[in-house]
Amino acid sequence: MNYKMIKWNSGVNAVIFFVLGLLLLIFPIESISIAGYLIASILTLLGVSYIIKIYKYRNQFTNEDIIYIIISIASIVLGISIFLDPTWIIRVLNILVGVILILSALINLNNILKFKKERTTSWWIYLSLIILVLLLGVLVIVNPLWLAKVITRLAGASLIISTLITVLLTKKVSKLLMIENKVTDIKEN
Repeated sequence: MNYKMIKWNSGVNAVIFFVLGLLLLIFPIESISIAGYLIASILTLLGVSYIIKIYKYRNQFTNEDIIYIIISIASIVLGISIFLDPTWIIRVLNILVGVILILSALINLNNILKFKKERTTSWWIYLSLIILVLLLGVLVIVNPLWLAKVITRLAGASLIISTLITVLLTKKVSKLLMIENKVTDIKEN
């Protein structure tokens, strides 16, 4: 592949990923909603297509194939649920993460109290970290979309940084290829 093609492909990819990164960074909840609608569409279409296949091949249907009906109905119900509120899954998952963080902090708090009894000097560092984890767990439960916003914004920022690195490296590589082509042309003459 020549250096002009590399620059063109990298340029197109850079624009797409940079814009995507900006959208994720600036509009995290809207981006999550769009992803939710896409997932809902896929789930609903899969469920409906399974139902159509089941109906089409109903003569060949056996009792063991009941799982396909269950999967089809579950896909359709989940898809419609996500259509109605595309952020509900994220809220539920984040609440579960919050509960896990709180439980983990409480378990660790019990362990740190044992350290304190043994007069370990660094117990207060662990206690501070445990309190931080506990507070994060409460924050995630109270405001479950907060974590989703943070992660989405981090993903957006990562895409932007990755794009900038790609653009810089592409410039370097294309210069090297251009020099290499000139050297090859000189050797051939």
